[in-house]
Amino acid sequence: MDNYDGSMRILYVDDDPEFAEMAATFLERGNDRFDVEIETRTDEALDRLGSELFDCIVSDYEMPTRNGLEFLQAVREEYPDLPFILYTGKGSEEVASDAISAGVTDYLQKKTGTSQYTVLANRIRNAVDNYYAQIELADREKRLNLFFEQSPLGVIEWDEQFDFVRMNDVAGDILGYTQADLLGQSWEKIVPDSDRDAVADVVSDLLENQGGYRSVNENIRKDGGRIICEWHNRVVTDEDEAVVAVFSQFQDITERKRREQELREEQALIERSLDTLEDIFYFVDTDGNFQRWNSKLPELTGYTDEQIGSMNALEFFEGEHREAINHSIHEILETGSHVTEAEITTADGRQVPHEFRGVRMTNDEGEPTGIIGIARDITERRERERQLEQQTEELEQLATKYEVQYRTLFEEAPVMTILTRSEDGQPVIEDCNSQFVETLGYDEDAIIGSELAEFYTRESAERLLSGGYNRSLDGQFTREKRGLVTIDGEVIETVLRAVPRRTADDEIIGTVAMYMDITERESVKRANERLEEFTSVVSHDLRNPLNVATGRLELAAEECDSEHLDRLEQVLDRMAALIDNLLTLTREGREVTDTQPVDLATMIDGCWENVETNEAVLITNIDRGVRADRSRLKQVFENLFRNAVEHGGTDVTVTVGELDHGFYIEDDGPGIPSGERDEVFEAGYSRSSEGTGFGLSIVEQVVTAHNWQIRVTDGPDGGARFEITDVEFVAP
Repeated sequence: MDNYDGSMRILYVDDDPEFAEMAATFLERGNDRFDVEIETRTDEALDRLGSELFDCIVSDYEMPTRNGLEFLQAVREEYPDLPFILYTGKGSEEVASDAISAGVTDYLQKKTGTSQYTVLANRIRNAVDNYYAQIELADREKRLNLFFEQSPLGVIEWDEQFDFVRMNDVAGDILGYTQADLLGQSWEKIVPDSDRDAVADVVSDLLENQGGYRSVNENIRKDGGRIICEWHNRVVTDEDEAVVAVFSQFQDITERKRREQELREEQALIERSLDTLEDIFYFVDTDGNFQRWNSKLPELTGYTDEQIGSMNALEFFEGEHREAINHSIHEILETGSHVTEAEITTADGRQVPHEFRGVRMTNDEGEPTGIIGIARDITERRERERQLEQQTEELEQLATKYEVQYRTLFEEAPVMTILTRSEDGQPVIEDCNSQFVETLGYDEDAIIGSELAEFYTRESAERLLSGGYNRSLDGQFTREKRGLVTIDGEVIETVLRAVPRRTADDEIIGTVAMYMDITERESVKRANERLEEFTSVVSHDLRNPLNVATGRLELAAEECDSEHLDRLEQVLDRMAALIDNLLTLTREGREVTDTQPVDLATMIDGCWENVETNEAVLITNIDRGVRADRSRLKQVFENLFRNAVEHGGTDVTVTVGELDHGFYIEDDGPGIPSGERDEVFEAGYSRSSEGTGFGLSIVEQVVTAHNWQIRVTDGPDGGARFEITDVEFVAP
């Protein structure tokens, strides 16, 4: 039956070759599913049946050597079910009766005219379709019986009254009954009184709503023993939705339930023990998903146990801290253990530094199953470390020297982007951005709808069509070199990054492809290297003399008391602030790639607490959320709050409010003169002798990295007002 494709191969046996040829012609002309082979002798026909496959035999009655009935009897000895139609010019009740007795499929008398072939064709089609339908039905019944008998689970068949019909050997072993013991019995025979109401509801719902149901309940064995079984029940209906039978698969889960109870008790004991620890205890699987933790984790983070259970370990970290934890997870799984430091981000936006010590857990085969570890709060240790960081006056001079150089490193390179769709395996451009149009020089109309290969060099086109595009369609991330050709024939070497495009139903319909000019990319790479070199100088070569100066100051303070020492301490503090701000600039100018929804009201309150505000007052008039890099957005609010307090006085009032497409931070201080507003965001600008001049520059870097806009204007009370726009709000 698996090989039947709807075509019908017919063996037509007739000693009159001309009549046979005519009949075959009309049969094949009337039904393109027919393939008619002709034989004029029954011996040759039997030989062909032994070596070839036929779906039906059509035979004449009066033939030499062996008539149609004798031929039918010979066929039935080897092929008892093969459709056989006796098509004869000799019609009589005796012949018809003998044919039926011999097992003929159909009997048809030859007539004049071509319409008889239409009748014959219908008889052939019906006989073959019915033949294969019977085979399919028999196969289904055989498979059902094999499933029933060979299922590793217990299987019971019930009638429409839910009375017992039959069961397999596994069911008998589970319940201790024989099939004869339960034949005709109700389901109540194997269900104790305590569970009958619940099971009755399942039976009622099953018969009323049909479909399938799962249930767990107690059952009674023949020996009176109680067992717990898991049942999967399904109703089988016919075409008229009438119940034909009900099948139940079940298994004894008594031992499993006992082990589950023991595990729950053991887990409760372990959790009570872990809750006594002062540190955070955690166990995550190899993907970083939380499996177990003690009460210290929700106490610190503010997340509920239910929330933690659905979170990944990386979700508790941001930016470089997330990268550190991700690296540590891979190190533990690779080497067996690792220690790292990172800051946990709590539900209210606070960041608390911790030291993480983790070891790898394995199964009996030595395969990693997860990571178990301890996280210790190192806030006090970090505070002591920060207290040791000082600056020198030399750093300020060096920072001014390098300021112009490293600010140029934050320019964005142009990126060409296109959307493709697959047509007969060929990528066709569906859309493109202005960079693609401007770079290649074609009109947009000439690009849209064209095959992508038309804009490639010959070598790149060959790579595209020989498998590169199919890899992207298969879901692989593609990063390869491609040569693009402009309208003037100029070749532009690029790096292609492509990912599949999917519909709402997750069907891949094409790709999203980005082309980056290699020359521009290499320029940015070299600029980043210079920036990293400068950062190294700032963080290492300049910190060393600063540490020496700090140490000398402490020794001098122990030996004498002088107002010059106080002034020197102020200078060192200023140098430390300069170092921190310069290092922040190297970070904050980078492109924002790790964003998440941030509740502005919660972040504003947390940032205000992090700034020394004295008697200053905060008014928050915004209850919205934005998608941003949480740690870098905190830098914006903290710097603007600090700027307001430094320039507006200790009793200044700071207000944060909502705009149509953004938000503002304003104060009621003296404000910023209009002639200086174009300079406030330049590195080194400050109207305070105590300021480093980098605070507002860092603010602009962060805002720009988010693709937002910032401008400074007057507040309603004459103070400074900073407006941040082009912000897309999200649910808080």
